[in-house]
Amino acid sequence: MTSRVAPISDPNLPADLAPDFDIIRKSNGYIPFSYKVLAHRPNILKALMDLSKAVIRDEGTIDRGFRFLIAYVSSRTRGCQYCQAHNVKSADRWGVSPEQLNSIWEYETSKYFSSAERAALAFAQASATVPNYVDDIIFTEVKKFWSDAQIVEITAVISLFGWMNCFNDVLHVDLDVETLEWCEDFGLKDKTGWDPADHI
Repeated sequence: MTSRVAPISDPNLPADLAPDFDIIRKSNGYIPFSYKVLAHRPNILKALMDLSKAVIRDEGTIDRGFRFLIAYVSSRTRGCQYCQAHNVKSADRWGVSPEQLNSIWEYETSKYFSSAERAALAFAQASATVPNYVDDIIFTEVKKFWSDAQIVEITAVISLFGWMNCFNDVLHVDLDVETLEWCEDFGLKDKTGWDPADHI
């Protein structure tokens, strides 16, 4: 185990959050280690689960798979090895095509992305580099294709994972076996230089 703060074991997870954990288990098949580490502070964990539900797990104004693709792009831009793995796997699970997954870093020129998707991904990449990199040119392009509600949702996804990127990579939170195996099958390390060494 590499996690700098040990995760709470399943039998010792906060009992009052059992309904939330049941939803996570049904959705993922397991509880991510990030939630088990956050369980040291149940009130923070509960707040994060509620925010995650509203931002990315519930139906929204944007396709859920594309929201996870935005989360992947912003997480990789920030360098978070943990969230890259979870988000690219979730994008696949929620229906993002293999063509898009395999050409994501050529999104500006790839035929597999629409102009609207390119604008949103450029917005995500700039936001995750430094928030003020989103200049008027980038924002004007996003406004061509996305409504105010959708822009709020895109920005919320990027912001949520900014928090998660910091938490998971600073604490070297362990990656679950299922995600590691998916990333190995997908060839994430060979394709992007992804390095999970701090999370195994």
